[in-house]
This record gives sequence, C-alpha cells and structure tokens, in this order.
Amino acid sequence: MYIDNLLTICTSQDLGGSEGTSTILGESSVDLGAAKVLAGGKQLYMVITVEEAFVGGTSVDFQAITDSVAALTTSVVIGSSTGAITTANLTLSRSPIVLPIGNAIRSSDQYLGIQFGVVGTFTAGIVSVHIGFDAP
Repeated sequence: MYIDNLLTICTSQDLGGSEGTSTILGESSVDLGAAKVLAGGKQLYMVITVEEAFVGGTSVDFQAITDSVAALTTSVVIGSSTGAITTANLTLSRSPIVLPIGNAIRSSDQYLGIQFGVVGTFTAGIVSVHIGFDAP
C-alpha cells in the first residue's frame, strides 16, 4: 500500500480521556481534489494504526467523513464506517485498520477527514490515520 505524508489526517491523536458516548474529530482534513490526483483513479483507503492500546471504554467506530469546509464542522457526511470495534481489539500489536473510502471519492464535498464515535470512558488510546491506495 502506498501512503503519502501529505495525505495525513492525524498523527498520534490521543483519544484517551473521552467519556460517555461522543464523537471526536480527527486533527485535520485532506483536500479530496489533491488526493484524487495523487491516486490517479485508484481506490483510496484510510489506514488507521493503533499507536497506544485502548484502555477502558467499550468501542470505537472509525468513520470517513466529508464536508465542504476544511474544519469539517458545517455539513458532515459519513461516507463509510468500520462499525463498532471493541476496545479488546484495539491493541498495539494489531494490524492496521483499512477502511475503503469509495463513497467519499464520489462526494461533491471538497474535504475528507475522520471522526471517532467512542462509547465509554477511555483512559488510553492513540491512533494515526493516513490516506493510502493500492490495498495490501
């Protein structure tokens, strides 16, 4: 899989400290125009790596989102989702989570990002998310 640093959505984002059921936005967004050009028509994926095991909480749902503004705060649309992944499966030694983002590519929105649907109180959990193509 090819991953480019310019297509980074978040680096070492700490999701520990989240409480209850909430949605947390990724640190930044990627301009879909640039991502489409780099991929050259190939399928794009979000590659999510766990950098610190999740402790506490129940689950996290990783959601690829689009919006018309880079801050991802206006009219967010969920393009694809992993569904709830339990905390027990978000360990440091796990393989990266690969989320196809085909729906986002067809979106009329310009910006792509991620949001984390967390359930429960987490005391630890760090992830990084990049856009890649050519699935492993």
